[in-house]
Amino acid sequence: MLVATALAGGAVLLGTVASGSTFALLNSSATSPGAVVRSGTAELGVSTALSLATTPLYPGATVSGSAVVTNSGQVPLSVRVAGLALTGTATTFSSALTVHVSAISSGSCPAVPTAWQGTFASSTPTDLAVRVVPGGTARVCVGVTLPASAPASAAGAAPAAFTLSIDGRQVA
Repeated sequence: MLVATALAGGAVLLGTVASGSTFALLNSSATSPGAVVRSGTAELGVSTALSLATTPLYPGATVSGSAVVTNSGQVPLSVRVAGLALTGTATTFSSALTVHVSAISSGSCPAVPTAWQGTFASSTPTDLAVRVVPGGTARVCVGVTLPASAPASAAGAAPAAFTLSIDGRQVA
């Protein structure tokens, strides 16, 4: 029995030594061509606040407005819708609303922005495909629509206050 234990221990020792040398034969390394690593700050701020018309909405109508965001950082940024939240109590009216967003580097906002849309129940962060260079600006166009299919109980309800979160992601 002692001999069998010694043979098993020797086999484990031999296997460990053999696998260590095999491991060394499979290692390799390579030199990469010159890579450049840069650092900088990313700062996206609202330089002109969003102001939406206060006209009453009716089924099928949209009110829109815009805000200007400025990249005051040192790296280029891609503008993105990060979130949408209702700041008051949900009502039939607010539950029926659809918020639309687009970002443009110049020009006028479309009547109904089309790059992103969401509701207070469902909004997914989405890149708006507008790049803002350091020191540059972009116009964020926002539209709020009461769909034609809105329930009749939405009529006459209190207005909806909400927060639309916009951020910037560093791009090369």
